[in-house]
Amino acid sequence: MKTRAILKLGLDGERTGRSLLSVLAPDNRVLPRGLLLSVRGAAGEATFNVQSSSASTTLSTVLALLRDIELFQEVWLLSHREDGRDRRA
Repeated sequence: MKTRAILKLGLDGERTGRSLLSVLAPDNRVLPRGLLLSVRGAAGEATFNVQSSSASTTLSTVLALLRDIELFQEVWLLSHREDGRDRRA
């Protein structure tokens, strides 16, 4: 039996998407046997497709991705704000 999970993220622009994917890419180059992970980025969206023969592996991979994405979001927001205001403003 194979399990599959698709995680779609709405992103705040293409720059955010490129940064997120570049940060996650080094961690996801070598995968355990039987685990497939594909990542696709488009303007304002990132899609992660996780597939494994084990439901627990699929779920734990998605949870790990969500933790990494949450950490990225915290760092991204802190690095792009100054005194509580958006630096781009």
